[in-house]
Amino acid sequence: MFPGLPHWARPAALTAICLLSACALQSYQPATLDPDAEAAAYLARRMDDPGLQAYMLAHGHPAADWPVQRWGLTQLTLLAFYYHPDLRVTRAQAAEARAQVPVAAQRPPLGVSPRVEHHSRETDAADSPWSLGFELEIPLGGTARREALVQRATYLAEAAELEVGSTAWRVRSRVRASLADLHAAREGVALLEQDIEARSALVGLLEKRLQEGYVGAGEAAAARLRLHEAQGELSAARTAAERAQGDLAAALAVPLQVLRQTPLDFAQLDALPAPPEESEARSGALRNRIDMRQRLLEFAAADADVKLQVARQYPTLALRPGYLWDQGDSVWSLALDLLLPPALGNAPAIEAARARRDTAAQVALRGQWEIIAQADAALATYRQSLAGANAMQQASATQLARSQQTQKRFEAGYADRVELTQARLEAFAVERNAQSARVEARRVLGSLEDALQRPLAGGPLPAPAPQEPQR
Repeated sequence: MFPGLPHWARPAALTAICLLSACALQSYQPATLDPDAEAAAYLARRMDDPGLQAYMLAHGHPAADWPVQRWGLTQLTLLAFYYHPDLRVTRAQAAEARAQVPVAAQRPPLGVSPRVEHHSRETDAADSPWSLGFELEIPLGGTARREALVQRATYLAEAAELEVGSTAWRVRSRVRASLADLHAAREGVALLEQDIEARSALVGLLEKRLQEGYVGAGEAAAARLRLHEAQGELSAARTAAERAQGDLAAALAVPLQVLRQTPLDFAQLDALPAPPEESEARSGALRNRIDMRQRLLEFAAADADVKLQVARQYPTLALRPGYLWDQGDSVWSLALDLLLPPALGNAPAIEAARARRDTAAQVALRGQWEIIAQADAALATYRQSLAGANAMQQASATQLARSQQTQKRFEAGYADRVELTQARLEAFAVERNAQSARVEARRVLGSLEDALQRPLAGGPLPAPAPQEPQR
């Protein structure tokens, strides 16, 4: 073996080859970012994208409803899960944290120390004045440290993976809130358009009566002023609808012009379910809230850090075998290195780790209390807003019945057109109040769902894919 190599150098060459062959060397692969290409890909997103189709069908969307005819909250949630960059970021962070686990499990590397010596004393021609050799450093033990490092890295990786689910809920919550705002704005626009139509007719009737001397100028002017106010409210409502549509496009991570051409379905938002029982809400919140599970994992990681610092108070051992070719003589050596801990036995680091663990425990306990308080407050608020929405709905139904009675009186000749128009306007006013109450109930329902971190209306929340979809 090794022809042409002096015999004194052959052990060193053999050792070097063994060490290099044990290493799976990788070459550097540069990565680049192309913002222009990313912007072009964003602008090219479509609601009928084949990748989106595969993703939605894989998550329970019926194949018979593709292309999607009307996009409701469930379909829009899947769309946001597919496109939204926040999920791409948290998936990358979870992969980064998971990659730290095998790093923590690695054994300490072997050390190689070459030895080259030159002797000034004259030697025989057959001997060389050079002495060549090497020493290996082989770490011993450290199993407890590696186990603690692996445990800590594993807990932190699991917490990072849970963050994908937490981000998915936040994405869904933003989609729901933006969709609810758009629904409310469009409802408001529709009611105001009907209101303005009736007020325009009323102004025309009063102005005609004013010319004939049947009403005073003040009554006609007041009706005209109210018409102008309603027109201003309509302009503000249309602005709110445009803003809500832009917010929804941002929540979905699709271009606004694409969303403008998309038929939306608000039926899931119109459902105001009965509130759950208090005990069910509390237990469900503690069971479903991802942030609570993350705090428990962070406490476990802090506990593993205490274990690591305790393991570091013991000495570190390393075996140091060596070989030296010394002027024709092979010299083998064996030494044992003992690295002692600090004089205090790592006590300060242990105490600091215990303090961090105590802090993590208190954060987890505080989080549990906060979740219970949020669930109780959101549930009580939703019950009250639901009762108010139901009461206003009954008032709207009563006013509508009165308006229908006026219509019958008008058809029978017992009421004039002015009285009929005023009855319609009163019904519109009550319906606008009822619509405001419904909007508030939807908003509070969203807060309750956030507190419980589960949908109360419609189907269950689709689980986001653990890996980033290809798109």
